[in-house]
Amino acid sequence: MKYDYTMPLIDRSALTGRSAFAATLPDDREDTSSKVERSIAYMADHINQPLQVATLAAMANVSPSHFFALFKKQTGCPPMDYFTRLRMCHAGHLLGSTSASVKEVAAALGYDDPFYFSRVFKSVHQVPPSRYRTAQAGLGRGTSLQALSEETVVRA
Repeated sequence: MKYDYTMPLIDRSALTGRSAFAATLPDDREDTSSKVERSIAYMADHINQPLQVATLAAMANVSPSHFFALFKKQTGCPPMDYFTRLRMCHAGHLLGSTSASVKEVAAALGYDDPFYFSRVFKSVHQVPPSRYRTAQAGLGRGTSLQALSEETVVRA
């Protein structure tokens, strides 16, 4: 089937209210970034609650599998890995800036089991939470997290 070049083209911008240039861009290309950014903001606002990809996908108005692909393409990692790292980053901040116990930090981030929290924390930071706190306190004295991590590996 040949295209009839004499037919007038429809100005999509009149239909959508966007500029003629924006009308030529695929919708998901210009909207992907904002969907992912809104999801990350939602993660940060709900850092102490359980989260599912289906919830984030529904908020972005796409299927869970499509959301997963969009998120991974934009950030380089799957949504739940990102959420876990976000939680563990916040945990590191709490451990370094408060005197809260590991159990209290775990509870503040929505983990019922402090031992599970410790395993997840160690998988992200390569050191257990208590040693991370020690390293944070020692950063002013020249102790680095990398040196602490290497010391932990040597002992194991």
